[in-house]
Amino acid sequence: MDNTKLLIRHNGISIYEEASGKVYYTKENHVSVVVLAKHGDQLLLIRQYRTAVDDYIIQLPGGGVGEEEDLESAARREMLEETGCTCGKLHYLGKLYPASWRCNEIAHAYYTDEVISQADQQLEGYEQIDVVRMSVKECLYRIKENELQDSELVFAMMHALLQGFIQHEDTEVSY
Repeated sequence: MDNTKLLIRHNGISIYEEASGKVYYTKENHVSVVVLAKHGDQLLLIRQYRTAVDDYIIQLPGGGVGEEEDLESAARREMLEETGCTCGKLHYLGKLYPASWRCNEIAHAYYTDEVISQADQQLEGYEQIDVVRMSVKECLYRIKENELQDSELVFAMMHALLQGFIQHEDTEVSY
């Protein structure tokens, strides 16, 4: 971090500028979780407006991990809050850095095919989230056509395919 200048610190976020002029930020609570949930042939996704890109984004349910919370508990809580659904067994897919050039966030991805119940969403006051059901085939097609760009969704779909949780008749993986 030589020649790095702190520009501002606010609400647990610190914004820095490198000598080159590049700006990045760090978050105190930088761990998040997402869940790729499959119910039959349908994926349970969410759609919400993201101000930073001025667009509605289809993505996975997920969010931050509380200080006293383990990753799996946070994944279950976020799934319930954002979709109104609970789930059975969760399988860990892996972790990713959604924007390593811009921030220190680490996202942990889970997969489940045990969607147990559905109730009302339990959204926080600022959240406006639509639940989207999409077939695996359509999701893969829309990723291929670059219609779905969310890095966590693409990561989770890739790992679910590679780990054998999701199969697709048109998908062949060769190394």
